[in-house]
Amino acid sequence: MTSLERFARVEVKSTWRMGDDLWIGTKIGLFKRVPGSDLMPIPGHLPVEIRGLGPSADGFLYIEADPAGDQIVMADAAGAVRRRLPGPKGEKLVSASALRGCILVATKTGLFREKEDGWERLYGGEDSIVTAVHELSDRISLFVKKQGVERKPALVESFDDGLTWQMTESDDYGDTIIAVSETSIVTKWRGARLRGSGKGGYKKHPITAAEFYAGSILVVDGDKIEIAGPGRRKMEVFHPRVAEAEQVHLVPDGLFVSGAQGTYLLDPLTGSLRDLAADVTATVPVGKRKKLFALDEGVVLAACTFGTFTSRDGGAHWVKSDAEWDVLDAEHAARGPNGEWYILCQRGVFVTRDNGGRIDYLKPKLPHGSRHFGEFRALAVGGNTLWLGTKAGLFAASIERPEHLAPVDAFGVKPVDALAIEGDRLLVALEEGGIYERPLAGGDLSRRSDVTLKEGVMIHDGGSLLLVDERGVSTPDQAATIPAIGGLHGCRVTASGTRILVWNGQEAWSKARGEAWVRVGAWPQGVRSVALLGAAALVTDRDSIGAVSLAAA
Repeated sequence: MTSLERFARVEVKSTWRMGDDLWIGTKIGLFKRVPGSDLMPIPGHLPVEIRGLGPSADGFLYIEADPAGDQIVMADAAGAVRRRLPGPKGEKLVSASALRGCILVATKTGLFREKEDGWERLYGGEDSIVTAVHELSDRISLFVKKQGVERKPALVESFDDGLTWQMTESDDYGDTIIAVSETSIVTKWRGARLRGSGKGGYKKHPITAAEFYAGSILVVDGDKIEIAGPGRRKMEVFHPRVAEAEQVHLVPDGLFVSGAQGTYLLDPLTGSLRDLAADVTATVPVGKRKKLFALDEGVVLAACTFGTFTSRDGGAHWVKSDAEWDVLDAEHAARGPNGEWYILCQRGVFVTRDNGGRIDYLKPKLPHGSRHFGEFRALAVGGNTLWLGTKAGLFAASIERPEHLAPVDAFGVKPVDALAIEGDRLLVALEEGGIYERPLAGGDLSRRSDVTLKEGVMIHDGGSLLLVDERGVSTPDQAATIPAIGGLHGCRVTASGTRILVWNGQEAWSKARGEAWVRVGAWPQGVRSVALLGAAALVTDRDSIGAVSLAAA
């Protein structure tokens, strides 16, 4: 066991409140928590992934992951299983509710209701992505992540048991619904507000969890839990472990927060944190080691669901970073002109100026009246500028003021898939097709290539620009894949110094500047992220991290 493993925690997928008690669905089974206790495993419910906890008329229900098809499980108030049934065929189940006795299940594509002869679709189709169903006292509420031509979020509700539906669409991509009540709504970038009121300004941190309880509204706002009580009463509590939490509850002994990082109890008076799953044991790997990045001086940064860490000895030992947010859902890293490293996550941009020791959140400040970025997708540094590709177009900030973002209108609001710097020019790959370029110093926009990337990356191999996506590796002027590695589909790429590595789930190819591609020998299966360290690499399949030689096959 490496020093990193002791930090790993069980991921929480959903929670359901029954009075002051909490039922907790995790990647390894069902747990319960009563005030004053840690997590208590429920026998017979381990080690199966459990998600989508919701109410039933006389207990609760949940979704149990099953390779043959997800199951819906009905339980009484004590947790005893009363009924088990398969969900709609071919659908991935995400949320369930049976408050009025009839089982409703939300899937990735819509909402279904159980009938005597099977399942009836009440809403949705292939053009909708649904994330949750909630039954309020007078309506059914659906949280829709993407719908319509512009793929914007929406709140969809029915007041007649699914016969008709009313849609309230978000103005901004990525401003998804977090929580609703009969009178209020919480969204990711606009926060909490009364239904029908003005939307207010954008939050500097994304809202990731919320609860309406006993006349109060709780929201997880970045690394802060904010409690707004009746009248003007308000309390704020900060802790790095809170950030990215997906569930929050006000309980008699504190503030319960959970998510990919585990389960914790935060004391709002002292700010102290108690790990509620420290003694949970598992027979399978817990937590995800999501991304590895090679920084300077041989340092590797590991972004995990349970924290962010650095290693200076090839992964033998790890040190926890002093991060403003413990959990960084990082996608890209780029070195700045002054030795700093920028780390891009979907929900924010971070910077470390000491090679991963301290990591700070860059709170975005947008010009008045500007559109919002919604979601970050691509990162490049060049021309003393931080370039950010988003779902709402290209944004930029000067290195001197990296928190002050501004949209680059030359690219409109089309989603950006990838960015790269080539000499004194910025290259932009748009989701809707084509690669464009313009001088870093500003100027006219021109079309470089008709090639379309599919959630890919543009990267230099020391000479030419490579396009890497699920179809393989090509160049902007070459529609076909590069012959030497033309059979490598579903691939990923990383580069460090003069070396570049391309791999997929079965094999890898490497090259140095000016040299030919060489197939790497003994490449492990299922690698998801790589950090290059000279003639070796650290790799992860998300369950573990190990070292691999880059010697030729």
